[in-house]
Amino acid sequence: MKLTIELFAQARQAAGISRIDVDLEEGARIADLREAIVRAFPQLRETITSSRLAVNRAYADEDTSIHAGDEIAVIPPVSGGH
Repeated sequence: MKLTIELFAQARQAAGISRIDVDLEEGARIADLREAIVRAFPQLRETITSSRLAVNRAYADEDTSIHAGDEIAVIPPVSGGH
């Protein structure tokens, strides 16, 4: 299945684009997606390991299954404050 992943903050900066496409087998999990992203976009290796991934606007754990048509986002950690 072909998935489109939205990139935010540092992930967007590292990739130089706001969306990437990744191909995975049906029934893949978030852990599989992380590996596929790093293989296809090595410049995201550092960012992807510290980022949360969201599926259909909810944070997902590593065992969450992904399905065709899911809305997926890479959300890097936010820093700031005083």
